[in-house]
Amino acid sequence: MLETGKISALQIGMLIYPVVMSTAMLSGPSLMAQQAQNDLWLSPLWASLGGFFSVWIAIQLNKRFPGMSIIELAREITGKAPAAVLGFLYLYVLLQANAVIVREYADFIAYFLQETPLVLIMGALILVCSLAVKGGIEVMGRTAQVFFPAFILPLLMMIGLVFPALDPGNLLPILDKGLLPSVKGAYIPLGWFSEMFLISYLLPSLSDRKYAATSAFFAVVGAMLTMVIVNMVTLFLMGDALDNVLFPIMDTARYVNVADFFENMDSAVMAVWVIGVYVKVSMFYYATVLGTAQWLNLTSYQPLILPVGMLILLFCFWGVPSVYIVKEAEAVAIPALFVLFFCFIPAGLLLWAIVRGKRNRTEEAESG
Repeated sequence: MLETGKISALQIGMLIYPVVMSTAMLSGPSLMAQQAQNDLWLSPLWASLGGFFSVWIAIQLNKRFPGMSIIELAREITGKAPAAVLGFLYLYVLLQANAVIVREYADFIAYFLQETPLVLIMGALILVCSLAVKGGIEVMGRTAQVFFPAFILPLLMMIGLVFPALDPGNLLPILDKGLLPSVKGAYIPLGWFSEMFLISYLLPSLSDRKYAATSAFFAVVGAMLTMVIVNMVTLFLMGDALDNVLFPIMDTARYVNVADFFENMDSAVMAVWVIGVYVKVSMFYYATVLGTAQWLNLTSYQPLILPVGMLILLFCFWGVPSVYIVKEAEAVAIPALFVLFFCFIPAGLLLWAIVRGKRNRTEEAESG
């Protein structure tokens, strides 16, 4: 194995939860409101089905091919040539998606640091994430565990402080146009929930396998409930104007005012989002370098960390030249690619493995 470190089931949940929520928290409510209007609180419920499916597929593939990522098990199922093509496509999607995430982060931070060059903002994030990836899965798991309370508590505090100003009447009328608008609103978060399949890169390093499914499914439920709560809070506060607000959770934080003293929590929201993006970029970064090393049959992924980081920085400008391209990619292309590569293709591989009776020889030997 290229990765010798170990990670607990709890740490897997704490890693994968921010992967979904870091993007969904910032712009998710307005993107869902554009399709679902006041029924946007239902959209995460439908989208979470994709998360449950992705997790189930990842766990089933891990049971049949323990110790293997999607890059390695594709070779066992389809053969070397098709697996080489499929592996290249997976790595390209991971690389391009990470570039979109980093570019969105940089464009957001640039609102606060307007004189700072984008390349410096992006380079600093990639550098920090590269250090985490260099430390291996154990470092990533422990940092996610340490940062997890800092990701959750400020969000809960903000919701509590803004609670008196919320107007539940903005929720009405419920399902005025039926279920279809809320289903349409689930398209974008479906892509985010599909990212749960990234646990397939973590499961081979899991120390307590029997709790893997429980931790992963709890992460899906937690992300779904958080998304529903954030959607409802922003809807109750902003009403019909929600779909025109670029970063609703940031405007919600600015609304906080307690005794003219405790106010403007936007810095806290920014800190929460930076933590979430750090975990998300590190996870995509790790999957890219580990998958590339497996695709090239290398003995270590360490030499790839710096070159892949440079590629991510290059793709931030080459693939997404402006913030408008980022928004378009986030709303159209990224969800479709994630559902295809993190749901349908793995499901097809699992089905093919079942039909052909494919299993890892190690598992067969252990099972007798």
